[in-house]
Amino acid sequence: MRLNVMGDLHYCFMENGTVEMLEARDKVYADILEHFVREDAQFHISIGDLTHEGMSEEFDYVFNRINNAGRSLIHVLGNHDTYLLPKAEVVAITKQQRYHAIDSEEALLLFLDTTKEMNRDDWGGEIDTEQLEWLQAKLEESGNKPVLVFAHHPVYGTTARSTEEKMSIDPQVNMIEVLNKKQGPGFYFCGHNHVNSIVRQEGWYFIQTAACLDVPAYRRVELNEKEIHIELITIDQTDLADHIGLFITKIPGLTPVLEAYGEEADGYLRVVFSDN
Repeated sequence: MRLNVMGDLHYCFMENGTVEMLEARDKVYADILEHFVREDAQFHISIGDLTHEGMSEEFDYVFNRINNAGRSLIHVLGNHDTYLLPKAEVVAITKQQRYHAIDSEEALLLFLDTTKEMNRDDWGGEIDTEQLEWLQAKLEESGNKPVLVFAHHPVYGTTARSTEEKMSIDPQVNMIEVLNKKQGPGFYFCGHNHVNSIVRQEGWYFIQTAACLDVPAYRRVELNEKEIHIELITIDQTDLADHIGLFITKIPGLTPVLEAYGEEADGYLRVVFSDN
């Protein structure tokens, strides 16, 4: 099984953008999405903040480009995706589910909603009781099969910046206790904090991916019955960084993160299941 996992894209409609800024934006996002979907994978996955304002036009742009390339996208909600519209409208536009599972031969894939609804003042994460009980049941049912969880917000106290205010699922939600219901290998993929980070803790691997405008890249996940490889694939496109520089600082509420690349160890992970 191969998965391509994209971090925070933050596609922005930029209603007040200049012609130069809009041309640069269009080139950057076209390049990023083209590279992301070019490589074949069983699933192409966005771990939230696909859009910057949560406008229907922003969702339409991204999904149209991906669908026109003959791919389909699994998208988990990010806080920016839920700023403007109720979640029910967002999932209707994107034809997604708020949370769901895919059970394959190689692994159980779980997709979570960790966002608040239409709350610009609090971009931290939460998870409702119904979903938390569903997650716990799925983890317990999975036995020793590898589980890959995809959510926008990190678990508190795991990846880089996850102890900062509003930079994780609410620490009052004891996610570690729930995750530890899992027997066998578990991998938790998240974004939100705009920094590459890989941490092993409490029997789980937490894999956080930087925002695409800070680090134009995606993660390739290759999984079989023996092992998993997770590799950061950099999008090496001529003048991409220069074009990003023309508009990134003009997107309201988006600040470039200097430490976004993380350390060398945050770009690659290989786990042999028999060693766990």
